[in-house]
Amino acid sequence: MERVKNPKSAIAPGNFIVGNPLDVVQIDHTQADLIVVDDLMRRPLGRPWLSLAIDVATRCVVAFFVGIDRPNAATVALLLTRIVLPKTEWLSKLGVRTDWPMHGMPRVLHLDNAAEFKGRALRMGCAEYGVELMYRPVGKPHFGGHIERLNRTLMERVHGLPGSTGSSPKGRKERRSEQQAALTLREFEQWLALEVGQRYHYSAHRGLRGDTPAGRWTTLCATSPVHALSGAPDAPLRFLLHFLPAARRTIQRDGLTLFHIRYWHPIFTAWRETDHDVIVRYHPEDLSRIYVKVARHDFIEVRYADLRRPAISLWEQRAAMKHLREQGQRTISEVMMFHTIEEQRSLVDRAQRATRSIMRRRLPKTRGRPRSELLPARLDDKCESQTEPIDYSQPISAYDVEQW
Repeated sequence: MERVKNPKSAIAPGNFIVGNPLDVVQIDHTQADLIVVDDLMRRPLGRPWLSLAIDVATRCVVAFFVGIDRPNAATVALLLTRIVLPKTEWLSKLGVRTDWPMHGMPRVLHLDNAAEFKGRALRMGCAEYGVELMYRPVGKPHFGGHIERLNRTLMERVHGLPGSTGSSPKGRKERRSEQQAALTLREFEQWLALEVGQRYHYSAHRGLRGDTPAGRWTTLCATSPVHALSGAPDAPLRFLLHFLPAARRTIQRDGLTLFHIRYWHPIFTAWRETDHDVIVRYHPEDLSRIYVKVARHDFIEVRYADLRRPAISLWEQRAAMKHLREQGQRTISEVMMFHTIEEQRSLVDRAQRATRSIMRRRLPKTRGRPRSELLPARLDDKCESQTEPIDYSQPISAYDVEQW
């Protein structure tokens, strides 16, 4: 890998000449030009954040993450695991079928100067795995031109979806984005996975002299295989733990409390008499287990004290807490919080079943016609009919997403 340093050269300053896959991975966040709705009442939630990671050598998207909350250290940790680990399990949970072989350990992460990219967990985790951190000069978005162009191009595709806000504040009132919003966060994530995995990766790219990102990945990996994690069964978990958000807690007589949830492990019996302080790492998507540090590189898995509790996410926990506080609850117990989450899940389940039932009653009689002809068009097809095809090979003017 060689970075072009001469600003008077024919190549724009900040560009990279990168020969091998994952030599340089650019990461950036942007707020999508789209309003998403909640799962229950289909009411507008707001514009989700999109975190993208692009391999400079092949222009492949090696990972993305979408969420309503502003990107933070947990977002970066989850994004890194998607870069390094195979995407089969993630795609399966998402319910998307597409070929996405791009993964492995990056040599360099090329980042802007946002706070979540300067955290201690990221720096120490990258040092542990030999990943170099490289930061763009402040106020010079062209130093991240590859991912800037991809962000802009994906947003042009998003503009064909229901609930799009457009790229400019002008005319947003006339677009009635909130009234037309129809996609949940999960559905938007599914659409993005199909857009990237089935369309973008197989579209000719000007920066690759007409080759496709998927084709370039296959060609380069044949001569320069990417570095993967070891085959040890616990290697993926150990990698994740180095980047997960952390908290410090004291072991009490009844265990350890985090996010109003009590956790217990037999080893706490020896620690609770001395008010033992511990470092706790947690996975925002699954709070049913946390990881307590017992040595420099060793963690133990700690489960709920009450094993009857269902696994929940940090976002569900926060939503339940907000709901209880809005009802005037000043003291919130673990029982109240889980009861609220279970009620919300039941409402979502009933609403989804009612929606499916209504849709079935609205379908006309088939009389031997294939069911696929009677169902609404795929979201991707709808997007096709509303927008002109996007040429991913065309240059896109960079825009400064570092201002937020």
